[in-house]
Amino acid sequence: MILIIASRKDGASMEMADRMIELYNFKQESKDLFTFKNYELRFIDSLHIYSDMKNLDDSVEKVVFLSKHSSSAGVKSLTVHPVGNLRKAELGGFDNVIVPSDPEGMGASLRYIKNNYHENYFEVTFEATHHGPYLEKPSYFIEIGTTENEWKMEGIAELMARSVIEGDIRNYKNYVGVGGGHYAPKLSSYFFEHEINIGHIIPKYIHEIISMEEIENTVKKTPDCRGFLMDAHGTKGRVKDMIGKIAEQMNLEIIKI
Repeated sequence: MILIIASRKDGASMEMADRMIELYNFKQESKDLFTFKNYELRFIDSLHIYSDMKNLDDSVEKVVFLSKHSSSAGVKSLTVHPVGNLRKAELGGFDNVIVPSDPEGMGASLRYIKNNYHENYFEVTFEATHHGPYLEKPSYFIEIGTTENEWKMEGIAELMARSVIEGDIRNYKNYVGVGGGHYAPKLSSYFFEHEINIGHIIPKYIHEIISMEEIENTVKKTPDCRGFLMDAHGTKGRVKDMIGKIAEQMNLEIIKI
């Protein structure tokens, strides 16, 4: 079963959840739970990034979090990203702890958005791995940024809701993304043009502090990981060196772009 989490404290989350219920005739099981085929849509009162998700039922295969995207720079974006912290936990989760990524599901949603959004107002992009909550199931966030104006725009919440249910699943090879800024522009562009899925993403702004063990963990928490997709110009030398050693030890591929 795929669990979808909507937070009542998050306006974009509620917009997407409402569209999902309307579009797919989700059956109401209780005040907080709606079901459709292999999906459960669960409403929570807390903000999802701080919620306790450690003890999910064994029937849950993966989790999708519906969310707003906050940007101090006011970036207008439709994004997906893996969950966890590659540095100090400032927004939920634990310091230097990441959770299993969902490359196929995350990629399916982003492809659907890219293929069905035909305007220029929003950037359609990955984000680097960041923030909580902590959980032990494969998961990703899908987000509309950055204000109420954006998440109430005609058709946008519907587009995002459809991308979760009707996403373009591709059984491509899975890679850890490395380098570039928070929105991983080169990695995102490569993803759209090649037969590849991306799990965890290690941005350049943490390259001075990330350890070899943490890089190895991004591989372990990216299911069936085949290697690294590296923004070569956007990757610091110490990280290139560590990735080279890890790739050799674990028999992984490095794609440099």
